[in-house]
Amino acid sequence: MSAFAAVEEELALWAEAGLTPRFWLRDDDAVEATAALERLIGFARRRSVPVLLAVIPARATQALADRLADEPLLTPCQHGIAHCNNAAAGTPSLELGGTRPAKEILADLADARARLLELFGKRLSGILVPPWNRMAPDVAAQLHALGFTGLSTWSWQRKGTSLPELNTQIDVMDWAGGHRGRDLSWTAGELVRRLIQARERGGAPLGILTHHLVHDERAWATLDELVTWLAEDRGFVFESADDLIAAGAAMRF
Repeated sequence: MSAFAAVEEELALWAEAGLTPRFWLRDDDAVEATAALERLIGFARRRSVPVLLAVIPARATQALADRLADEPLLTPCQHGIAHCNNAAAGTPSLELGGTRPAKEILADLADARARLLELFGKRLSGILVPPWNRMAPDVAAQLHALGFTGLSTWSWQRKGTSLPELNTQIDVMDWAGGHRGRDLSWTAGELVRRLIQARERGGAPLGILTHHLVHDERAWATLDELVTWLAEDRGFVFESADDLIAAGAAMRF
């Protein structure tokens, strides 16, 4: 039986409801031009998939900006400040909050955004991706004042911002199970679960999350098979994150 048999059943329910799934892709932790980045670029070209590339400002290199200059499918966006953990001991990792005052964090976010604008210019997306997909509510509440146009984190979490949220829901990496790639069977099952949630939310977009720097061969294979099935076998068009926000498809809370 096809790994996607249960997905087909769920897609039939979407059709009955008059809905069409919308998909997009985000990749985190870019800092420089690497062999892994080349593989991501090759994947995006081969499958014609736009990628929102979350770049760590404090570590981003000119070589990365130069490499992305002629790659329209990869759109850089801001991934926090330096991807440093400011959480109190014994609490989940957090850069945009924790032990630092919100005022300091917001100032550093603004400086980090200025640096990325110097590197990428108009190509820089207005979307902010917080490291570890978390941020303090008092920071989230002020993001609009820094010029951001959207926020992207994980699942259907609410972050207390007035900005539209476009989140990811399907991660091809198994972080708890040894930082290994997920297999296709698990990923297809997760796709069904997330499609059900998205349908219950009136057809909310579904985001696939990747981390090119740490992918093993299974992660790359699962990503390719998943996107190939969705885009080529089923004909779904992957959309850019900024286009989805501009079209009003992102969540507002």
